[in-house]
Amino acid sequence: MNKQAWIEKAKELGLESFEIYQSLSASKEMTWYEHAMDTFVTSKILGTSLRGIVDGNVAMIALEQVDDSKMDSVLKQLVDQAKTIQTPEKVVFATPKPLEEKAVSSRQWVQPSMQQVEKTMDKIEEKCLAYDPRIVQVGYLGYEEGKGAREITNSLGLHLEDEDQVQYLVCSIVALENGVYKDATKVEVVENFDTFDIDAFVKEVCQEALDQLGARSIPSTTCPIILEKDAMSSLFGAFAGLFSGDLIAKGISPIAKDLGKKIFSEQVSVIDDPRDPNALSIANFDDEGVLTKRKVLVDHGVFEQALYDIKSAIKMNTESTGNGFKSGYASPVSVQPMNLSIVPGEKDLDGLMEQMQNGLVITDLMGLHAGIHFVSTQFSLQASGYRVKDGKRSEPVTLITIAGTFLDLMNHVVAIGNDMDWTYKQVVCPSILFEKCAVSGE
Repeated sequence: MNKQAWIEKAKELGLESFEIYQSLSASKEMTWYEHAMDTFVTSKILGTSLRGIVDGNVAMIALEQVDDSKMDSVLKQLVDQAKTIQTPEKVVFATPKPLEEKAVSSRQWVQPSMQQVEKTMDKIEEKCLAYDPRIVQVGYLGYEEGKGAREITNSLGLHLEDEDQVQYLVCSIVALENGVYKDATKVEVVENFDTFDIDAFVKEVCQEALDQLGARSIPSTTCPIILEKDAMSSLFGAFAGLFSGDLIAKGISPIAKDLGKKIFSEQVSVIDDPRDPNALSIANFDDEGVLTKRKVLVDHGVFEQALYDIKSAIKMNTESTGNGFKSGYASPVSVQPMNLSIVPGEKDLDGLMEQMQNGLVITDLMGLHAGIHFVSTQFSLQASGYRVKDGKRSEPVTLITIAGTFLDLMNHVVAIGNDMDWTYKQVVCPSILFEKCAVSGE
């Protein structure tokens, strides 16, 4: 694609501003079943989206293939589209700014050979089935590696590009006892297969399923709870829109008028940092070409900063925070967090249980879309986990519902754990001990 020619033609046709966004995604995926490769799929997709502004109205066209010979017709279509729509909010494109220091991932990727992957998956399958006689099936075992690249060029002189990659294993197993099946799934990012601990991986996924066997409901109660890191990350992620500048501008966010006020316990600080080298994915710029930066959204309970893309920033008379991202090259830009996290504390999960003494640890939440009311922050979610007695893990629990108000819950934090896990997540929390929560059971 001759980008400069496209930019010059866009100006010639009357586009006030013109942007070319390209995303390259290449992946390789394989699955393993009964000591043999079951499927093997590769893909490579280069997607292009064009945005243009005419009389303040912005239009977008997405292309799977770009042909310079069709430049005139594509750009005329973009101009016609911009002239026939009315953009309610003012939109501008990013201007170039110097990237003082490029953020680089701390991960040291070593691409494995096909033989390494096959040998590793075969060992995982064998060890899972031998781990305990109650493990009756490896329901899914797969490996995927992916590489991605983004490039943004516009008529204002902006040109940015970056790359990203990942490789990971996924294993799902099924355990059976007394006619009751329980399953568990583990995703493991593997930087180097030479140092990958197969036994630890197998133990974790198998033990997770085995620990659920014999789980029962409990009588309804109100008691202290620990939301284990995965459950806490899921719940916090469901309410991440609290910090969306777009929802704040529209008055939808429950904290729209609370900037500078206390919204959480003073123990809670929240960071959004697309440049965090410990995260799985990092970004030096967002999908509008705005440079990213580390932001403290909540400082010891006080709401200090919202997240903005260009459009919402203009509405609020401020600047974009570099949080305008797309879900795909053909999707519109929206405000999205990236590497959003609650700052960890000092205790591990065992330490939190010792501090709680008696209560519940919630390991899994279900119904996060249907079971929450965003505006009021009320939630009612089916949950599972285990009891804690005298500071120690006790019997497994299932078929319970936890309910409350998220903002109220976050104001009753007793202690925050230190068990952060950036594995394949962009919203990450440690385990958190809460003073109490309503639990419905038998």
